[in-house]
Amino acid sequence: MKKMMCLLSIAMLMSGCGNTSANDDELLVSTASSLTEVMKRMEQEFHKVEPDIELSFNYGSSSKLRSQIEQGAPTDLFLSASEKDMELLEKQQLVESESVRPFAGNRLVLASGKEFPETTNFATVLLNTEETIAVGEPDSVPLGAYTKQEFESQKLWKPLEGRLVYAKDARQVVTYVESGNADLGIIYSSDAVISREIVGILEVPWKMDSIIYPGAIVTASGNQQAASVFLDFVTGPKGQAILEQYGFLPADGETP
Repeated sequence: MKKMMCLLSIAMLMSGCGNTSANDDELLVSTASSLTEVMKRMEQEFHKVEPDIELSFNYGSSSKLRSQIEQGAPTDLFLSASEKDMELLEKQQLVESESVRPFAGNRLVLASGKEFPETTNFATVLLNTEETIAVGEPDSVPLGAYTKQEFESQKLWKPLEGRLVYAKDARQVVTYVESGNADLGIIYSSDAVISREIVGILEVPWKMDSIIYPGAIVTASGNQQAASVFLDFVTGPKGQAILEQYGFLPADGETP
């Protein structure tokens, strides 16, 4: 019975990871969901210089991906939207410390399917309507944690709680706004740049700590050389130019 339960646990873990069947011919990259669109372009350009390295992506919230790595899910490279999740893996020696490096930055915006009047005040939009606001789950999604941090700094979180719609990752917040399931949403500026449905954008006006995306090679990876090659591409001139085209900011110390 114990053996059967063990096999079932492994099967459930694998099914929860999406496409996670890493092998010698394929580099598996666990990637923050906010990087979904830019990674499609990154893969196309990477194949032009490294045609023998096949890429496979497993998208999700950074905390979920971190949890999968902690549970032993097969992963070669981790591209996170959260320095905190990367630091947790580094402390457990589950990623190679010398490989950790920032590769992008981002910021928060308020998004809508309708244009905002030019004189719109950010706090007024939030407080003086009954519209729903999509946000990431603050306990499990970096975007949600950043949002809660910002709102609490302005004493807005509790007044807005009854109107908040929670999403499982950054991509789902965008989907809620694009589909009209939420009137407003706090999303990354990079997602606002590439969305065709989102036409109203207001930058979050308060100063907060920079949002930095770090990448690192997973210690248990059997494909570390290929992982290093792709991480070099992402952090190199070509990769940085692609990230900039998709609305990402340069990471501290990095120049696209």
